[in-house]
Amino acid sequence: MAFGEGAAGSVVPQRLQQRVKRIAVILTALLVAVFVTFPVYIMVSIAVQSPAAVFEGGAVHLLIDSVTFRNFRVLFEETNTVRYFTNSIIVTASSTLMSTALAVAAGYGLTRFDFTGKTLAARAVLFAYMFSPIVLAIPLYVIFYTLGLLNSYFALAMALTGISAPFTIWLMWQYFQTIPISLEESAWTKGASRTRTLWDVVLPVARPGYISASIFAFAVAWNDFTMARVVMSSDEMYTITVGASLFLDRVTIGWGETMAVSLLICIPPFLIALFLQNYLLQGFNVGGLE
Repeated sequence: MAFGEGAAGSVVPQRLQQRVKRIAVILTALLVAVFVTFPVYIMVSIAVQSPAAVFEGGAVHLLIDSVTFRNFRVLFEETNTVRYFTNSIIVTASSTLMSTALAVAAGYGLTRFDFTGKTLAARAVLFAYMFSPIVLAIPLYVIFYTLGLLNSYFALAMALTGISAPFTIWLMWQYFQTIPISLEESAWTKGASRTRTLWDVVLPVARPGYISASIFAFAVAWNDFTMARVVMSSDEMYTITVGASLFLDRVTIGWGETMAVSLLICIPPFLIALFLQNYLLQGFNVGGLE
């Protein structure tokens, strides 16, 4: 019995199967989009409206009738939001830079140099990433306390680098394997040193890889709560994630201000994902993470 355009042994035509799959994918994408977008809309709606407009009549009004910056003004004038934001920028930038530099150096070394136990070392690095940050919190606290580094940007940046570095190193190790050694050999035959070759030949080609590593390191550092709470002990040194959590205990800070600071926290990751998403996809795909 023949079944038209269907595959051998198939009752349902192949064209119909493809159409059903396409519809299923579209419906799934729409469901995920709604699931993700609706909480964000609620956050934005409450953040840009006055509390009187949102909770008028004892009900929650999520339709945006008027936009006001009252909640943001309260944050900037009556809280340490600017200080918290500055702390997060300093720590995140430092950790991202250190993690990326370490990933490039270690990934290149694992790829281009032969030594006993190289593969085991690379896998051990990835295995280290499987440990939860809370497991490392107490040992790192003891180390920083002994060295007198608690409540400092350096200590927190080092702790966050230790969390993100295992994955970024593994990512760059995978990515450097996709870059032909012939490119470097060509530069060497023209008299370029290994350092010059790395800087002028390898790194430009590996740009999607180390940008992906930087994005990952940024996400780890920017969204961190555990390490910042453990390492930092004074209110002036808290990052924005820890500082925002303290607003919930203040009587003068309501849901409008809380949603406003949450919106501020979301802006940097959103901008990075918006402008660097192509590099992120290229880095993960070429790096063997598709």
